[in-house]
Amino acid sequence: MGTVLEVRLPGGTPGEDSLVEAVFQEVSKVEAAASLWRPGTELSEVHARTAAGEPAVLSETLGSLVQEALAAADLTGGAYSPAVGALVSSYDLRGQGRWPSEAEKRGAAALARLEGVRYDPATRTLRLERGVTLDLDGIAKGFALDRGAAARRARGVGDALLNCGGQILSVGPPARCPAKEAIVADSAAPDGGSLRVPVRDASLSTSADSERVRTVAGKEAGHLLDPRTGTFVRLPGSVSVLAPTGALADALSTAWAVAGPDGYSRSLDDSPLRRAGAVAFVLKSRDGRVETLADPPFERIHPPVRLAAEAFSRP
Repeated sequence: MGTVLEVRLPGGTPGEDSLVEAVFQEVSKVEAAASLWRPGTELSEVHARTAAGEPAVLSETLGSLVQEALAAADLTGGAYSPAVGALVSSYDLRGQGRWPSEAEKRGAAALARLEGVRYDPATRTLRLERGVTLDLDGIAKGFALDRGAAARRARGVGDALLNCGGQILSVGPPARCPAKEAIVADSAAPDGGSLRVPVRDASLSTSADSERVRTVAGKEAGHLLDPRTGTFVRLPGSVSVLAPTGALADALSTAWAVAGPDGYSRSLDDSPLRRAGAVAFVLKSRDGRVETLADPPFERIHPPVRLAAEAFSRP
């Protein structure tokens, strides 16, 4: 998946080599099913079939991933969408990069809507409208962590930590042990840390539009796209989500990056979206201060003055 997978076990865990291998096998299955960074994956073959107007019957791995992606898209009102393939291609995000015309951008954004994706989980049959392609990068890493964690639990492991490119998933620890503690850091903070959060049988995912920033034709281009408008996300910092599963944390961190702190401030605390995972923004205000907007159980290491969402710059 273009990143590093780290597996941690308590010292002395029986059969640790085979346990680690089982995790890597599960993650490899997800990569072989859903990656668009390498040729010959199942998703590439699915696109070739659906482009010809034919339905495609998916493997259990890809079918489950697509089903979770569609559920996450529905939960987020389209702020996360697995149908962003045409948008990604229009900006050539996997190549040298380009700037599409306004007409091309609008057309690609129209294809990112879920109306063009029809999936029957009973038969694992996928149909895509003409021009619609899936891009599951916004959820596949978390889903792979879930599959790796399931392999651990099936072998009786009740305490482990998986880390895939900075997204972590904790198996356990058991109730008699303290939860693992994660730090949500900001590179602009003098001590490198702004928030901490306990993690037990949960996953923590962080998204930021500063990742993989590059210059295309003299203009700065990011990597996070708003599927509703076809434009790049401009988030003055990062957003982290703690959720019960890796897939949910992965998709929700993308969705909240798209919604931004203003969308978070407008949301209702008891809405299904807010109940799905705890959210924490680490943001840089116009005067350069690092501030936070966060749900419990995120805890400020150095409690700052809580600012309104309007106080943050959005270039």
